[in-house]
Amino acid sequence: MSSTKLFYLFSIGVIILYLFVGTGLHGDDYSVIGSWNSWQDFFSTDPFKRHLMIFALPSYFSFWWAYFVLGFEHQWVYDIVKCAAHLVSFYCVYRFASDYFPRDRAIIASILFVFYPLHDTTMYWYMTAPYVFFPAIILYAHALIRNDNIPSGLLLLFLGAFSYYFTPPYVFGLAAVFLFERKYKKAALFALPGVLYVAFYFWIKFAFSGIERRIDSHLGVFDLLKQFMLQFLSFIEAAVGPSWWLKIYYAIGSLGWISALIATVIVISFFIKSAAFSARPEFPKSLVFGLFSVLLFSFGIYAMTGMYHHSAFNLGNRSTVYGSLLIAFLLALLPVNKKTILFFALIFIFPVFGLSDYWKSWNVHQKGIIENIKSNASLRSLEPESTLLVTGNIYSKLGPFSHIEFFSMPWVVNSIFHDRVKSRRVVGLAPYIELDHDSLVDLKFGDKYPLGRKIYVYNSEANTVSPITLAAIPLLLADRPKEIRHWVQLAKGTWIESGIESLSPRLVYLFR
Repeated sequence: MSSTKLFYLFSIGVIILYLFVGTGLHGDDYSVIGSWNSWQDFFSTDPFKRHLMIFALPSYFSFWWAYFVLGFEHQWVYDIVKCAAHLVSFYCVYRFASDYFPRDRAIIASILFVFYPLHDTTMYWYMTAPYVFFPAIILYAHALIRNDNIPSGLLLLFLGAFSYYFTPPYVFGLAAVFLFERKYKKAALFALPGVLYVAFYFWIKFAFSGIERRIDSHLGVFDLLKQFMLQFLSFIEAAVGPSWWLKIYYAIGSLGWISALIATVIVISFFIKSAAFSARPEFPKSLVFGLFSVLLFSFGIYAMTGMYHHSAFNLGNRSTVYGSLLIAFLLALLPVNKKTILFFALIFIFPVFGLSDYWKSWNVHQKGIIENIKSNASLRSLEPESTLLVTGNIYSKLGPFSHIEFFSMPWVVNSIFHDRVKSRRVVGLAPYIELDHDSLVDLKFGDKYPLGRKIYVYNSEANTVSPITLAAIPLLLADRPKEIRHWVQLAKGTWIESGIESLSPRLVYLFR
């Protein structure tokens, strides 16, 4: 390998380390830690102990070991695992892209997909690193099978296909590439692991009642069509609509001076090398057909749940990873000149570094809040029969938008306050929590919390605990800051609100 290639590989490795180290743990990471008491629990084959991860054994053993081994300590190891996973993903996608593009454009397509800021969650939230890692494995398997390395390709394909319920769109969508090219045997061979995984999924669903909770059995045909339409509309809005450009703006606004300097050096390097880039390749019809099929299959998967919709913001933006694959390869087809380099700098390079700084800053803030909870003597002295209401830090803020969930997730609240307070009920006052007589009701997750006689409020911003009466709770709820999860919330009372609620009544909480 030439010294120039070694330099570029070393530079990519250093940049990835810079992006990831310090981003830490988020969301469900906190609730999973402490789920096992022993190695026997961790390796248990009981589906009822494994819960949803029975559908994701490769992901479970590849990534979740860190929760058991590390706990809350040594978070830098989690970051190193993220780095390694993304380096492998970059290589795998590059190998796939090399079947259709010259080497330099294959590198561009790979970098764009793996690090695209539309799905920053998959980069910095440890639990969702498999959302890029295993699709990349499937892409590499496609390259191996295309080049007649059938045994190794099938091995990786089965590993990827059984990694989680998010994989069937990739398997069937990429099989469509072979179908388009009239390579019917390879199309059938590639689709086989996906068919077997779907069969396995439904076997678990019907053999072990209550484990599978993703498919909404109450959805009729008309409901599915509405959900599919909402998937399509929400993706277009998130990928190229106002949400995307707002996210880009506030991501760039989060840049620290070191990151801004590194990003500027990268942009200048591209300017210098722009004349050396390969010419625009011929439009790969079979590839685009397959990647578009991946996106359509993903709409179908999410439509069946009725739970997830595409958004550029919050931890749910992992759902945009399917469309980001198509976008990345389309962008790699653009002619490389100074105008397109500036365009990439705007939509990719500067936002990637800005979001890295943003997640690092929020991680430091989260750890400070958790340390406050650990050391607060007033929290430790609360009565077991009391109810504790938590205000502040419901979400992080990216500009005016509520981005990363924190105390908005009941299971995360319970995990963080577990063993640190004696109160039987600890409730984060998210915007969808309402008072119903002497109980709090969670409109989003359907939980109900009887308040009891002794009620306290923990202000996580001020690190203070104070008693509160039942009569004072309506005022406390009314004083909650407005949480903007999506710009459409600003259209309350318009046809936009009525249209969204018609397509998905579950989203009514956004306009409360």
